[in-house]
Amino acid sequence: MNDRSKPLMVLVGMGPGMGLSLAHRFAKEGFRIAFMARRLDAVKVFTDQLRSKGIQAWGFGVDAGDPESLAAAFRSIFGSLGEPDVLIYNASVFKEAMPSILGFADLERDFNSMVGGFLISAQAVIPTMKAKGKGTILLTGGGSALHPFASGTSLCIGKAGQRNLCFCLAQELGPLGLHVATVTICGMIAPGSAFDPDKIADEFWSLHVQAPKEFETERVLKA
Repeated sequence: MNDRSKPLMVLVGMGPGMGLSLAHRFAKEGFRIAFMARRLDAVKVFTDQLRSKGIQAWGFGVDAGDPESLAAAFRSIFGSLGEPDVLIYNASVFKEAMPSILGFADLERDFNSMVGGFLISAQAVIPTMKAKGKGTILLTGGGSALHPFASGTSLCIGKAGQRNLCFCLAQELGPLGLHVATVTICGMIAPGSAFDPDKIADEFWSLHVQAPKEFETERVLKA
């Protein structure tokens, strides 16, 4: 079933924690959910989980660091599901390595997944959102963008890049009525903790429903 009378949220970077919580939170408000995950077996698992709860959900196997893979997924979404009302970029990569030994190829791959993929995803939805004069683009940010640590150099660079791109998009698109914002999470996401994914998902929803005159670009979550 595909009820196009319902709004559509696209989630890039589905996982068992933050990703599922975001999907459930927006589905609770009547959204259809289109999501992307790297592994096809994970796509099936998450699709089955969401549909078993009556959620209209469609999954796509996508490498967020591959522009062609992302573009193809967005073409499929636009063609079969319609224009997204909300984009949430939740893709992140962590590879433990000090800067003195971090390989260039590893840094490039991680940067492509975190920053390049965010750019491609945003550019995919911006034209139709601009045409409608409304739309929401949200980012799952990380505290490492604010407080980098040496053993996670690649992650820190990626999260800082995502945050800066988010702010640049907000400057460009905010005056046009599009809301671009990051939820910058300064801690480890875990159920029952100060960074419970369901509670964090509420922050995303709160940002989405803000009126233009109230737009926030960043919400920093600390313990």
